[in-house]
Amino acid sequence: MLLLVVLCTFGFAFTMTLWVAGSTAANGETTARLGRLSGGEAPRNDKGPAGPGLRRRATISLAGINLVSSNLAATWGVDLERGGLTINAREYFMMRVAIAAVLTAVAYLFSPIPVLALLAAPIGFFIVGVWLKRRINTRLHKLEAQLIELLQMLSSGLRAGFGLLQALESSIEQLPSPLAVEIRRTLRDTAMGASIDQALLSLNERVGSPDFDIVITAILIQRTVGGNLAEILDNVAHTMRERERIRGEIRALTSQQRMTGYVIGGIPVGLALIFLVISPGFITPLFTEKLGRIMLGCGVAMETMGFLVIRKIVNIEV
Repeated sequence: MLLLVVLCTFGFAFTMTLWVAGSTAANGETTARLGRLSGGEAPRNDKGPAGPGLRRRATISLAGINLVSSNLAATWGVDLERGGLTINAREYFMMRVAIAAVLTAVAYLFSPIPVLALLAAPIGFFIVGVWLKRRINTRLHKLEAQLIELLQMLSSGLRAGFGLLQALESSIEQLPSPLAVEIRRTLRDTAMGASIDQALLSLNERVGSPDFDIVITAILIQRTVGGNLAEILDNVAHTMRERERIRGEIRALTSQQRMTGYVIGGIPVGLALIFLVISPGFITPLFTEKLGRIMLGCGVAMETMGFLVIRKIVNIEV
């Protein structure tokens, strides 16, 4: 119980310290930015003036110690945008630390060996990253599924005499989230002074989809060399529809193999549960004896490896 209290207290204190430090840094950056915009003199940095056009990359630090490098923080920032989350890298790091502390405390309550509860800390820290990757993939699939509809709307709007921005604006009301949110952000960038090319490139970076890259590249090339943009978008939409049709056929042809992977991976788990109900003494040595735990670990590792290999074989990219 003492370890539980210590872990919860440490996790809460660490999270609050990072939150206060992040709020102070954000307020300082906001004050400096407002001072420059209002024509006043921004507070100078004691470490010397920064070069023109250069921006210091944010790091996550505590008491002068960098907890997360600037490169990793920037990567987290991109992933959070692609996942549709409105938190920054510092808040994301605090969330991972808090979940790791909570999971460690829960593991300490139920673990027969208290020292093994410490293994839950890295699991809790990295499971948030897995959740974010799955959220990114889910959101990316939704965006790609809505892209063909967007291309058809843009093509119809261009043929009706609209410009590209007008066609994008007219399509917002007819598109569902999350694509409508991304188009609205693109139009907001252009309203804030960015060029159309810059806004489209920013959209491409936020989404991170090969399909969006094809569409945006086609639009940028047309804006450079000219041509019928409506016809170009129709051709791109036709290509993407054909790719989606081929993907559906591949999923249908490989469905049996995917089911085989699930069955092979689930048979040992099902048998273990059956033996636990029918004859617990028969399977208990796998958990109590040293040799049994070694055999159980090897079996789990090989089952996981086989499942991943089957999944990699049937996962055909188009």
